[in-house]
Amino acid sequence: MSRSCTALKGRRLFWILAAVTFLLDQLTKAWLWHHPDEGLADLDLIPQVLRIVSHPGNLHGVLGLGPGTPVFYVGASLAALGVIGFLLFTTDRGRTHLMAALGLVAGGAMGNLVDRVSHGFVRDFIDLHWRDRLHWHTFNVADAAICVGVAVILLDALLAPAQGQEAAPEDGETSP
Repeated sequence: MSRSCTALKGRRLFWILAAVTFLLDQLTKAWLWHHPDEGLADLDLIPQVLRIVSHPGNLHGVLGLGPGTPVFYVGASLAALGVIGFLLFTTDRGRTHLMAALGLVAGGAMGNLVDRVSHGFVRDFIDLHWRDRLHWHTFNVADAAICVGVAVILLDALLAPAQGQEAAPEDGETSP
């Protein structure tokens, strides 16, 4: 496959994943908030591990940390989207895993941004726990996509230098 074709696929993958992530996030939140009587809230998907819960909303940031002011997170989301836009145009589009990761982060950031602007908080509903003893903070589709995307970006940053290094010539030697 030609390099330009791979680059086109990478950019297309970014936009598709950003759109799918955003839409899935917004649709799941809307359904759960507008149909609370459908029996979906407090539904055990995997007993003692994963359930859908009704949640009052998250005013804070990741892991419930940070100030409870929507303006701060709106600014942080816009800054993150700006960085993603920069990376979209400066990263080799042939690196499809990075394009996919950026798409997940962008879609998730847009999903949570819409919540902050529309509601003043983020709507969380996924409860990951172990036998009601160990609980992860309640989260949503956008949060999950952001975590997966950031993990891929960090793994790439850690592994890419090791994969890209060539043996350096010793003193006095020249490389071909």
